[in-house]
Amino acid sequence: MIKSFTLAILGAWMVMFSLIPVTVEAADTKAYTDILKKIDSLVCSQPNKITEFYSSKLVIMTDDKRALLENRIQDYQQMMSDFKNLKCSNTRSVLAGESGEKVGYILVDELISVTSESTDTDIRQHSVCNYVFTKDGAKWKIALEQCSSLPDYTIRPGEDALYYFHNPVY
Repeated sequence: MIKSFTLAILGAWMVMFSLIPVTVEAADTKAYTDILKKIDSLVCSQPNKITEFYSSKLVIMTDDKRALLENRIQDYQQMMSDFKNLKCSNTRSVLAGESGEKVGYILVDELISVTSESTDTDIRQHSVCNYVFTKDGAKWKIALEQCSSLPDYTIRPGEDALYYFHNPVY
């Protein structure tokens, strides 16, 4: 009797968990990827407008360094003035994510590419990044951006003067 009862409960759990859609995570984190796409569209054209997507309590960590949003915006503005016909693109793959009522996160594998006609620039950065979002009124804002550089296997020796910087040999 107990054995059949246990099997019935186990079977019910299996049926219940099989009915949960696998795409729930993607739907929950879509708001976060949409915010990142909006930021991507502004960084090489109007970088001063990206502040609206970040929390006032923002922490940015890149590899082992802390960055300030103001300095990042200045870097984008300098890049825009240094390079002719600047093009920026960002490709992301969401690896994990979760959305709550007030806090959520996504973990992404991203490849950033910056190209320019003026100096034949082709800067690529491959990273894995964790973005933590908090609810500010009705809007989601980035409270933590933490990225770690990865080797960019699309760059071959001789294609980029900074090949070994992008692909350190440890």
